[in-house]
Amino acid sequence: MIALLLRLYPARWRTRYGDEFGALLAERPLGPFDVADVLLGALDAHLHLRGLGSWSEHRRGFPMSLRLGGFAAFAGGTLLLSGWIWSGVDPADEDPGVWLFVAGMIAILAGLAGLSAFQARSHPTLVWAAFLVPAVGGAVTTLGVLAMALLPDQRLIGDWTAWSFFIVGLLATVAGSILFAVATYRTSALPRSGALALAAGSALALLSFAISVVGGDGVSEQLRLLFVLGYFAFPIGWVVLGLQAIRLDRPVLATGAA
Repeated sequence: MIALLLRLYPARWRTRYGDEFGALLAERPLGPFDVADVLLGALDAHLHLRGLGSWSEHRRGFPMSLRLGGFAAFAGGTLLLSGWIWSGVDPADEDPGVWLFVAGMIAILAGLAGLSAFQARSHPTLVWAAFLVPAVGGAVTTLGVLAMALLPDQRLIGDWTAWSFFIVGLLATVAGSILFAVATYRTSALPRSGALALAAGSALALLSFAISVVGGDGVSEQLRLLFVLGYFAFPIGWVVLGLQAIRLDRPVLATGAA
């Protein structure tokens, strides 16, 4: 992984700083945010390299990742919630709520990468699973959305329709959110109340989706209410976690006698 990341930097940059930078990366486990940070650093090096003495100015620390991750998580949850509401109120053939949902999924992935900077130090495997599972799920969901818009009601692979891809991708994203909530709770990188809110909302959403898929049209009114609660609980969990990350990143103003 480190050798592959270093190859993305200009050859002159690697000659001057490659060994030092590689040793720095090898000192700690790399999380999703670290990889994204190195990729942005490589882009910065290509854009601003002015000779062997030029060192990339792109540096990210925990506060910046926390701030960006918090805003992305908050935006993702808000977009998902807006998409659900829009689709419920105005279920048209060309539903803008679906595209709000896709934008929310992308924002949540950005939030996962940003907020994972601290958890990856002690739980790298869990954090990578929490990122890769919803990343794959987001790609499958996006494929399902595009297929529903272009090839409605057609079978794509075997008995799988566009809706099948959409729901499977959604379930993967929810499952990955549970993994991320567990990592956040175990490391206490963010308030545990936010991790519990995300875990509870994601678990409720996962349960409600599973009941809906298994029960189909035969689901009782009580279970339909659970299904609706699951739709709302999942994005609200991300909104809560994002707000806590933003609040945690604010500077504390000390008060006292002059």
